[in-house]
Amino acid sequence: MRISFVMLGLKNYSTGGYYFNFKMASALSKAGHEVDVIHLTTMPKKLRGSRIRGSFYVLKRVLRNRPDLLVVSKSYSFMAPLRLILFTLGYPVLYMVHHLEWHDRAGGVSNLRKNIVRWFLSCGKKIWVNSRSTADDVISLGIPESRLCVIPPGFDRFRTDSEPKQLPVRILSVGTICSRKDQLTLVKACAMLGDRDFHLSILGDETADRDYAEAVRKEADSLGGKVTFTGHLFTEGLYEMYNQSHILANLSHWEGYGIAVAEALWAGLPVLAADAGAVPELITHGDNGYLMAPGDVESCARYLRILIDNGTLRKKMSSNARERARKLFTWCDTGREFVSLAEETAGCKIRRNQSGH
Repeated sequence: MRISFVMLGLKNYSTGGYYFNFKMASALSKAGHEVDVIHLTTMPKKLRGSRIRGSFYVLKRVLRNRPDLLVVSKSYSFMAPLRLILFTLGYPVLYMVHHLEWHDRAGGVSNLRKNIVRWFLSCGKKIWVNSRSTADDVISLGIPESRLCVIPPGFDRFRTDSEPKQLPVRILSVGTICSRKDQLTLVKACAMLGDRDFHLSILGDETADRDYAEAVRKEADSLGGKVTFTGHLFTEGLYEMYNQSHILANLSHWEGYGIAVAEALWAGLPVLAADAGAVPELITHGDNGYLMAPGDVESCARYLRILIDNGTLRKKMSSNARERARKLFTWCDTGREFVSLAEETAGCKIRRNQSGH
């Protein structure tokens, strides 16, 4: 079948959501479907950065493709013209929700904004979500639960080292440096660790929120050489950092899933995380990590002290982390389930095409 896969934003961010989308587009292609990916990098340069021109470009490209299925990941800013005529076109729509975008922003969200998102999601015959937490979020907008399908992301089973990790204790933070990820709380907590021997590595893009990233760097200056900023790392470089580290700190105020958490568990890292979003679906407090209230600097420092000071506890939690990771989806699992969902969503359209109607 022909599929138009819309995953369009104003910038080409290297986020977990886009990584997932391209993985699923690849899975659909490998399953024998013809996939037209509409992404910033696949549209003319002169149209990039313009919501209006970009919106009509999406409309024209979808109409030209005449898909059996339209898959849309967010892309609200570019979907209005197409959304207005979707029911006339009759294309089945599979909407994708990694998380509701106002979790990325400080403060509340207006009812108008919620109504706009509800309007877009209501065109979805099926809606993919990555966790039970995200599903509950979408249901709170008034979307029927019967339309939702939870398929968690997978992760690559990379090679892990069996050799004991070298000291000092290495704390790892993975994710775009921004207020939602809350690296500032982590750095402030590390400043409360006294003379303990540790090293903090912060992995992530600093361009999404430059002011926030600068504030994190400024706070880290007080720790001298104990903090390293690496920027965004890909695959092998990232996996090497997991293998060298002892603890993952994921203090995000919201995660739709948390692929970095899954990867860290696979590498045997106890995870210190904010008790928010979908992360508690992966972390059991006191078993394979600790959960704390978002933004709680003192709790963060307390749990870091426990993990740094107690090597036996880290070893036990490491074993529990690996055991939890073995039960999680691989990318093959996720791809298979997503392809099945796409084919189910498009089923009526496919039958109409095959019967000549």
